Amino acid sequence: MNPPIKVLILTDGSQVKKWVADIIAFVSDSPDFIISGVVVNTASKKSSSSFLYRLLRLADRKFFKAKSNPFQTVSLNLDSSLVYTTLPIQKQFSDWLDEDCLSFIREKQPDVILRFGFRILRGPILGMPKFGIWSLHHGDNKINRGGPPGFWEVVQQDAISGVTLQQITEDLDGGKVLGRAFTKTDLLSFHRNQVTIFEIGIRLFEEKLKELANGQLKAEVEIFDFYSNPLFKNPDNKKTLSIIFNFGIRVVKRTFATLFHEEQWIISHSKINNSEETLYRFQNLIPPKGTSWADPFPVFYDNELWLFAEEIIGKEPGKIVCFHYLNEEKRFSSPQTIIQEPFHMSYPFVFQHEKEWFMIPETGETGNVILYKATSFPYSWEVSKTLVSGKKLFDVTPFEHLGKWYCFASERSRATTSPNDLLQLYILENGPLGAWKLHPSSPIKMDVRGGRSAGSIFQKDGKTFRPAQLGAPKYGYALQIYEILYLDDLSYKEQLVETILPHWSKDNLATHTYNQANGWQFIDSQRLVRKK
Repeated sequence: MNPPIKVLILTDGSQVKKWVADIIAFVSDSPDFIISGVVVNTASKKSSSSFLYRLLRLADRKFFKAKSNPFQTVSLNLDSSLVYTTLPIQKQFSDWLDEDCLSFIREKQPDVILRFGFRILRGPILGMPKFGIWSLHHGDNKINRGGPPGFWEVVQQDAISGVTLQQITEDLDGGKVLGRAFTKTDLLSFHRNQVTIFEIGIRLFEEKLKELANGQLKAEVEIFDFYSNPLFKNPDNKKTLSIIFNFGIRVVKRTFATLFHEEQWIISHSKINNSEETLYRFQNLIPPKGTSWADPFPVFYDNELWLFAEEIIGKEPGKIVCFHYLNEEKRFSSPQTIIQEPFHMSYPFVFQHEKEWFMIPETGETGNVILYKATSFPYSWEVSKTLVSGKKLFDVTPFEHLGKWYCFASERSRATTSPNDLLQLYILENGPLGAWKLHPSSPIKMDVRGGRSAGSIFQKDGKTFRPAQLGAPKYGYALQIYEILYLDDLSYKEQLVETILPHWSKDNLATHTYNQANGWQFIDSQRLVRKK
């Protein structure tokens, strides 16, 4: 057994923000790490925010509440023998540590330093730890450097906001990239967007620390590292006034649009044409006004075609319905409700195993993955068992590959994070009804572009494909098809081969599920329709 990895922490005080405390607690609680020292910066911090900017952020926090507060101040209970306080030598934007502080760090022999304080570090400290100095940049450093975190993405209405974990150099935002995570930008609130990216930053940091402990630390491969955008700064009063004006116009437009229109999901279908898939030629299943049909899962059984889907009526929780294709009439029947619970259900993943039919609908907000079994296929179902409890997993997608069973599931790991970003891969021991074990390559993605499943794994021309959601600029915006290049119990590799945008109809807003069965294919789409 390897000795624990020695970690040294850099902070701006013994009181830190909760997001920092959460990462430090992860390190402290793990047997793989030991905190060998803490260096506390005693230099005072100056605020350069304009009056209107501060007023804007205050109003934003008041009107757009978040489910968590990673900026809450928390006191660290530190062993005084591990703590060294220092006033760094400051020059413009940079900090140098004096020789006494450097001697303290050398004495502690850290393998890795986690930076949660100080400004741009310069000098001998950069070369001390074996695994470098790690620092979170709350933005995608390819397109956003500077600050405030999570702010300019909302101002510019960027679809995606990112977080970057770096092994820093003397260029604070230009170090070696250890990993990135991406989520959908909250286009209405600076505060909520900032909360979300700080929360996903915690998970990114934890996952990379796990890789380090397992001896499998991976870094981003970047041939070029050009940064062509400006260095972002806090807006002055004039710029803030412009931001407030433009933000007000957007809110009025959104409010006006919802007065007369509502979003509705429909299902489209076609026979599979191997040479071309022209989506505007698909036939539509259109629900009544106030109702949505989505997440189509077709099943061909006893020479009959059945279509399972989610139905939402008004503000009721989603339920599972089933359509029957009437061969003589060449149309689908009206849907029949087959499973309805007091909680939301969707994504009715139906599969056959050992001549019995099972379904795993999406029930993520319950914190359970629930397996249903058909007592009389296709209309009668009962709960068989709970496959996983205590985890919020969404759009569970099991599949068999080379005689072994695996499963994709998207996880909401923290209260404020999205269920559309973090894609986990599990090994299903003893088949699809057996125990779940996290695959060594998990998480497969920490990215809203492909981080949530969009249908069953399917085959074409001897290759295996995974449909996924592109979840920005809005939930379920588009589909991405990934080819699974390699999968066994140790490794996983995929590549993006196709993107399906919701542009085949002028009324479309989104598309987020694609499935096939026995020569048929189904896709859903969201459109804007007039209210009743």
